[in-house]
Amino acid sequence: MIFPKNEFNKISCKEAFVNKQSLVNMFEYIAKEKLNIHQMILVNEGSKVFSAFAKGYENKKENVYSVSKSFTSIAIGLLIDRGLLKLDDYVLFYFADELKRYKNEYEALKIKHLLTMTVGQSQDRFISLTPKHNPIEVFFNTDMNDKPGEKFMYSNFASYILSAIVTKVTNKSLNDFLKTEVYEKIGLKDIYWPEFAGYSLGCTGLRLSATDMARFGILLLNDGMWEGEQIISKAYLNKATTKQVDTANEENWYDCYGYGYQFWLNEFGDYRAAGLHNQLIIINKKYKLVFTITAYEDKPLLKLFKDYILPGFEKGWKPTNKSLRDYINIFKENSIDLVTNEEKTRKD
Repeated sequence: MIFPKNEFNKISCKEAFVNKQSLVNMFEYIAKEKLNIHQMILVNEGSKVFSAFAKGYENKKENVYSVSKSFTSIAIGLLIDRGLLKLDDYVLFYFADELKRYKNEYEALKIKHLLTMTVGQSQDRFISLTPKHNPIEVFFNTDMNDKPGEKFMYSNFASYILSAIVTKVTNKSLNDFLKTEVYEKIGLKDIYWPEFAGYSLGCTGLRLSATDMARFGILLLNDGMWEGEQIISKAYLNKATTKQVDTANEENWYDCYGYGYQFWLNEFGDYRAAGLHNQLIIINKKYKLVFTITAYEDKPLLKLFKDYILPGFEKGWKPTNKSLRDYINIFKENSIDLVTNEEKTRKD
């Protein structure tokens, strides 16, 4: 594994032993479907195979939406590694002193239920919060339909509460805690994460570039170790990135293969961090791959990895007279109209 310094080491398709034609086919598919991808990076064993950027988006930090949740998970894992938290700790313990009232059902809620989004609530009320709300009071007074641990329901509020717990334990915001414990160690700089009511959002809002995401992905791929330092334990990552709860009833087909601790399991193996509009960090251990995307696109972009990149590594290197660089340049030119239209119509 090669760990990037200021810049990533670069390798050719031949050195990565990937079928270049498969990658060419991927870029042709992107052009045909007019997919609005901002940034895209493929890394093999820590070295960059290719990067592609829409015009004006090279290494731009963007809201990666629910990719943020996977960073929250890592912060919780760090505290578990240090003996400051346990998966079976009761959540109410951290908030009881500040609550005027709470529903009794929350006495059974544990940290592992927040991580797996099996809180049991009837709805995710986080998206309806306003500055007038006390989010902690709202959370602990939301009706429960199920007992904690029984049923998966995707919840931004669960991740926000995890962020609040990190602050309760460390006396730092989630973002400040990760700055010294993760960001600085893997080369992430100037990372911004908005706050609400005194806590980093935890569930969304983290601003990252695809390059930042690739660095984080390398840490995950290497079982939490970076240049000889075990930043996050392999034991925690193994639990976080394997199926902890069934998600077979989720609306999107690609979300039906299980959920770990704020990570999604893939149909084609391994796992991903994923956010709205196709923000993605895809991990593949067999070929030691990290694939990252930022985008504003509704069509599922997991297809790029499943149908083109993964088969490309399965086929292996074969000579072709086509230049991947030419297709990357075409990608950039095609992006101009897509980004212009996005700027006119985007509402979030």
